[in-house]
Formats: sequence, C-alpha cells, structure tokens
Amino acid sequence: MNRKKTVCYNIKAAWHTISCMYNGFGIEHNVSISMGYVLINLSTEKSVPSTHIAPLLGMEARSLTRLLKSMEEQKLIKKQIDILDKRQVNIYLTDTGNKKKAIVAKIIKDFNHILLSKIDKSELLIFNKVLEQITNITEHNFKEV
Repeated sequence: MNRKKTVCYNIKAAWHTISCMYNGFGIEHNVSISMGYVLINLSTEKSVPSTHIAPLLGMEARSLTRLLKSMEEQKLIKKQIDILDKRQVNIYLTDTGNKKKAIVAKIIKDFNHILLSKIDKSELLIFNKVLEQITNITEHNFKEV
C-alpha cells in the first residue's frame, strides 16, 4: 500500500505542516500551539472550568495540568477555586492572555483568509464535510482500536 494514498497519511501530513507553521508564528510571541488553542477556547468575559478545556483540545488531563501551570507562570491565565464547588478550578484570561489571544486569533484568521483565497469554496465545503464524516466514523466505530 502506498502510504501517500491513505487518508490518514494526508491528514497527518497536512496537520504537520500547519502545526509547524503555527509553532513558527508562536515562537515569535512566546506561545506554543497548545497554548494558542487554550487561549482561543477561553472566554474573555467569563471563566471556564478547567475540566472543560481538555476535551475541547483532545488532551489528557495530565498534559493540560502542565500546560495550564506554564500558562499561569507566564501570566496568561489565572486559576481560581470555584466558590460554590471547591473541587472545581475556574480558568480566567489575564490582560496578557487577552493580548496573546488576539494575536493567535489574527494568525488563525489570516491563515484561513489565505486558504479561502486559494481554494474554491465548494471544495472547502466538501473537505469539511468529509472531515466531519471521518470524525464521526472514528468516534462511533473505533473506540477500542
């Protein structure tokens, strides 16, 4: 089997180049791709329980704990124990975190603008639909692989 003809190879190859590109931009702003994803998923208006972040990013809780600690050390976020449920930790963006989030959002929007200018809209719609189908098939049929 030619690996370049497999769906997984092409998804991985595309993601690898995108990830490298984002990490390259991130280095300039001292933000890793993982940090960027956390920043994008945090609201500027309200806190987010830390337990809600890992599933959004497809991360293990242990990895997220290390990442959040690093982000807290960089003053991008602050953690606060929930007043009503002392077991829950809420995550807030700091002013620095909001500024970095704006940078990350601009990089993402700029990249999407480039993609939209170079790839036909109908092809992107099909592409997104196919990726959604792959995700659904994987989630519902291969839990024990």
